Amino acid sequence: MHLSPVQTFKAMKKYLFTTLIFLGLMVNSGRCQTIDTLLDVGGYRLYFHIIKGTGMPILFEGGSGADVTVWDDILKPLADITHATLITYDRAGFGKSELDTTNDDLDRHGILHGIEGLETGLKKLGYNGNIMLIASSFGGFCATLYAGRHPATVKAAVLIDANHICWFTDAWVDSEMKERRRTSANTKKQNLAYYYQSLNLQNTVDLMKQTPFPATIPVIDLVSEFNFPDSALAARWKVCHRQFADAQPNREGITAYGCGHIIFRDNPLLVVSAIVKAYTGTQGKEQGDEIMKRFLSYSLQGTNSEKRKEVQYRHSADNLVSWGRSLLQQGEKEKAIEVLKLNVVLYPGSAEAYESLAGGYELAGNKELAIKNYKRSVELDPNNTNVENHLKELIASPPAK
Repeated sequence: MHLSPVQTFKAMKKYLFTTLIFLGLMVNSGRCQTIDTLLDVGGYRLYFHIIKGTGMPILFEGGSGADVTVWDDILKPLADITHATLITYDRAGFGKSELDTTNDDLDRHGILHGIEGLETGLKKLGYNGNIMLIASSFGGFCATLYAGRHPATVKAAVLIDANHICWFTDAWVDSEMKERRRTSANTKKQNLAYYYQSLNLQNTVDLMKQTPFPATIPVIDLVSEFNFPDSALAARWKVCHRQFADAQPNREGITAYGCGHIIFRDNPLLVVSAIVKAYTGTQGKEQGDEIMKRFLSYSLQGTNSEKRKEVQYRHSADNLVSWGRSLLQQGEKEKAIEVLKLNVVLYPGSAEAYESLAGGYELAGNKELAIKNYKRSVELDPNNTNVENHLKELIASPPAK
């Protein structure tokens, strides 16, 4: 999903490493080894976080700007259930991975070059054989490109509110590219990797139009119930996912009810279940039966745990934000703003509550109140440069006609 930096991007802290790091930490009573390493993939180094197992590896592709930590909630249960090797990594310039700063050419920092770097890293690690893919958001494009280049070795995929090319219409891309070029200087100051990714949108879309997801690979495609505040964009997102799932008999489309874009945080049990189901389908009967026994034990505990989280979540700040955004998506702007106003009353110390209320006012066309609440959000969280920069752009923007 491609949104503005305020909606989709949290500025990443970049860590510099001088040597390869092999941690050899033992988890799961000694059954799994966790490895963290930086690998040279051709002039720059990619950071990999791997939980070693005995089964076919599972590779995770996160969203735009995400690092390996986004998967923390589901890695341990998946390792316990599948016994697979789990591979997460930071794309170039994000998290702990380096960015090749010797070349400013956009193609050098495009998605194809990124996948080539990933392939080099996987080969060095010895994981360039059979594999299963998990992808979220922008990672859907990465997974599609990787699968298109390795259709024989990718045995299954689970896509989690992932990008599908049918959503990216020419009109939307043209409009988005104009906005991205307009704000590119500011984006470059915030994060160089995101700057390259942002300006590569047209090139990425052109490449993905030539790279359909291989029809031979089984896919479970999860789509969120709540994603874009704009109802037209949200409807197109869901239609596109339905078209993708309906295109092949080996694809299963599932709506993640009550979930926003980050489904694996809103409903980790659903995502773990989908991954286990897809992974089991790649195994023989004996291995599959053992996996399902472990999954049943997990799901019993997980269901009870999710109920406890649900009670804690109810009427929390996150709950009210989700409710307000869902109302915005349905075009109920006045109701949404009332819910988001209640959120700042109940949680006056929450920067996100004020940010969400400001976004509601902005969508409703009330620039004055949007600016006021964005300012309060920045006061509460001065480190959130995305909100601060968006506020500056909003202040500088001409009044609506």
